[in-house]
Amino acid sequence: MATIGSINSYSQKSAGLKPSARKNSPSFGASYSQKITEGLHHAKAIKHMKSLEWLKGEIGGILITALGTGLVAPIFIGFNPFVKAPKNATPEQKEENKNTKLYTAMRQPISAVLAIIFQASVQKYIDKGLDFVFNNKNISKYAALKVDQQELNTKTYIQSNVKKAMKQEGKTKPSWISALFSKDAKAKRNAYIEELDRRVSKTQKDQLEKVAQRFQETGKINIGERHLDFKTTSELVNKQIDEYIKDAKALQKTPEAIAKHLDRAEVLINNESHLKQIFSNIPKEQVTSKVQELLSKESNEDVKKLLQEILDRPEDLRYSRVQRTLQRIDSIKDMCNGTFSRENYRTALLDRNKVLSDRIVELTAARITDPKSANEATIKNAIQKIARQCNFENIDGITSSVLRDTDTFDHNLGKITKKIYNDIAKGYKKVVENNYKSWNQFTKIGVGVFITLPITCTALNWVYPRFMDIFFPKLSGKKEASQPNQNKIGGNK
Repeated sequence: MATIGSINSYSQKSAGLKPSARKNSPSFGASYSQKITEGLHHAKAIKHMKSLEWLKGEIGGILITALGTGLVAPIFIGFNPFVKAPKNATPEQKEENKNTKLYTAMRQPISAVLAIIFQASVQKYIDKGLDFVFNNKNISKYAALKVDQQELNTKTYIQSNVKKAMKQEGKTKPSWISALFSKDAKAKRNAYIEELDRRVSKTQKDQLEKVAQRFQETGKINIGERHLDFKTTSELVNKQIDEYIKDAKALQKTPEAIAKHLDRAEVLINNESHLKQIFSNIPKEQVTSKVQELLSKESNEDVKKLLQEILDRPEDLRYSRVQRTLQRIDSIKDMCNGTFSRENYRTALLDRNKVLSDRIVELTAARITDPKSANEATIKNAIQKIARQCNFENIDGITSSVLRDTDTFDHNLGKITKKIYNDIAKGYKKVVENNYKSWNQFTKIGVGVFITLPITCTALNWVYPRFMDIFFPKLSGKKEASQPNQNKIGGNK
């Protein structure tokens, strides 16, 4: 996305990288996001919540439902105020009503345990079975194209293969129990997980690039010996165009934003010499204390506001903000051809918007108007048009300054063309994932309704009365049944 590209541009510029270095540097990544997250005051809570992500799946849903069934439901059943003994009931009747509610309530924990045993345990094998069917090229070629994952395997299938490969290399994951009691085991477990994730990510990336490369060569998204229909491929192309248009619109400045930029530009240029003097001597390691010192001595209200804005940033980003302020002064002057004025800067910002507007118009025109009649040539031609509008090779001035350092636009035509095919392949991957997810869910519903649910109910009807007879004979009435000649409570006295 262009917005992320802009953030990346900011982080790279603040590090003092040259334009050429920025073009070869990685995009806004996990390490940078991690630093920002760790700087938040509720970082520990976020980390804890992230550790519970596995509850989002089917097994998590079953466990949460079972928890409610086994712990919460019995309370409302056993102490239901609306189920009462008859009016003017005897103490024996009241006791019987109480025991009946408790007996019924005890059914819920047993039901929850059986649900976990029979329903949760089968989920893993359903996933493995479906993975085998839809990822194995010898079988998946008979499946519908939109669920055939032989080219872009499911993450679980890749994980399974990577684990097998690592096991053959002698690499195994220590159990979580051993990790609790041994730092060495914990370190090895974390290292194993990190390598597993790295290998899985690399495999996913390699598979996607292979699909994109064949797509670029043939004009078709190939799936084994078959290919995705051109109508669906055209729709993916059009959808990607919409994404690029959205990115371009995000780069445009609204009238309100332009007004704010003009005001800020005046502050920076009017205080240029002073800002360069105080900011040029701020060491990275002491940025917070130095800015606080400058703020305490500053008399200029505009500069004080700038200094306070720096302190309001997370600590890891304060030095970057200092550097960015200095670079922004130079950028403003460059946009005004060396001579700043409010009128010149406004014109430059409006020209910037026009550059993006022109690209948006041409990208819109590149859409495939009749996907039903599309073919390889139609798709290749559309992508060539997109590439030309996302490219700014041999273009200088305002156009280059607007489009550089973004993910959507690039000065290298070959590079941006390859990226477009890759982005469309990602769109195809989402289509397959969504269709596979539907098949997965329908399969699990079918197995649940016709297999595990009947088994669970049958097991519950067999286990429950026997469990109650053994552990709660008073509630089950076993004592009374086993001693028929003994007078019950409330009998003749």
